[in-house]
Amino acid sequence: MRTPLIILAVLGLPLFAGGCATLVGGGTNQPVTLQSTPAAANFTIQSSSGLQMAQGTTPSTVSLPRKNEYQIMVELAGYQPQSTVLTKGINGWIWGNLLFGWIIGFGVDFLTGSAYKLEPALVQVTMQNDEESTYAVIRIYNASDRLIQEKRLLMVPEPRGR
Repeated sequence: MRTPLIILAVLGLPLFAGGCATLVGGGTNQPVTLQSTPAAANFTIQSSSGLQMAQGTTPSTVSLPRKNEYQIMVELAGYQPQSTVLTKGINGWIWGNLLFGWIIGFGVDFLTGSAYKLEPALVQVTMQNDEESTYAVIRIYNASDRLIQEKRLLMVPEPRGR
């Protein structure tokens, strides 16, 4: 009588060992595609803690852990360097834990990072030629050093003789 209960417990354990976002929502890593115009630009991806996570040339797809936010720097000779960020959003699959994973599922999803999704999953960068115009990039951060807004402003020389 005890053996069937042990078998049921062992067979049922995988149902509780992961959360919905871990099992069906993409797992702990997410593919992110990087493209640039023109192509063949060099990119470097750093985590929010400053660790270099990936580098290469565009176009490319990299797999990144979902639990971090990232800074992406794109550079190409003759063009101005461009940067952008990948932020964390909530992976909708975590709500499946209300039906199947309960507290353990939520815990697993948040501890592994599967509860998050990286946004955007497709990063497209248009490089600005150094010779065309000079732009200032204005970045606004909140108190947690999270990028809130980024604007590019055309720098216009002040008229001489003033």
